[in-house]
Amino acid sequence: MVATIKSVLHPTDFSEGSRVAFHHALKAALLAKSKLTLFNVSADGAGDWADFPGVRETLERWGLLPPGSPRSAVGEQLGIAASKVFKHNDDPVDAVLRYLKDHEVDLVVLATHQRDGRVRWLGKSVSQPVAKRAEEMTLFIPSNSKGFVAAEDGSVSLQKVLIPIAGTPRPMPAV
Repeated sequence: MVATIKSVLHPTDFSEGSRVAFHHALKAALLAKSKLTLFNVSADGAGDWADFPGVRETLERWGLLPPGSPRSAVGEQLGIAASKVFKHNDDPVDAVLRYLKDHEVDLVVLATHQRDGRVRWLGKSVSQPVAKRAEEMTLFIPSNSKGFVAAEDGSVSLQKVLIPIAGTPRPMPAV
């Protein structure tokens, strides 16, 4: 059984940790030649398209597109379809889960905040409930890490992989 990733979802809060997770989502979409959706949820509707990380600019920095490439080059030259989605909702977990219900997604890539002690109880997690209820492969990137995809050139440096196995979601695609 060969796992195919046709669609990658990256929920972002525009933090630095989410930017690191974005590089991983973009790299996954590139390798799979799949759809990439950048997704932001805002309770007050305040947001700007410029807040989203630049897909084309990142691909230019990685040397995969020439500088000044048109938007169409992302799909035509690299085979990925990138889109950006804003949703207005008080609950980011609910918004992401609604999106997943209405759209086929094979991989969710998100930053996770590493909270300890009392802070863990006070802060509202988005990554854990999304991963538990989405029933899709989920790649967590700790927000305080550099991850394994280099922001500068898109190179991958990976030494160890931990794959938790459960009945749902199906473990074989992740393996």
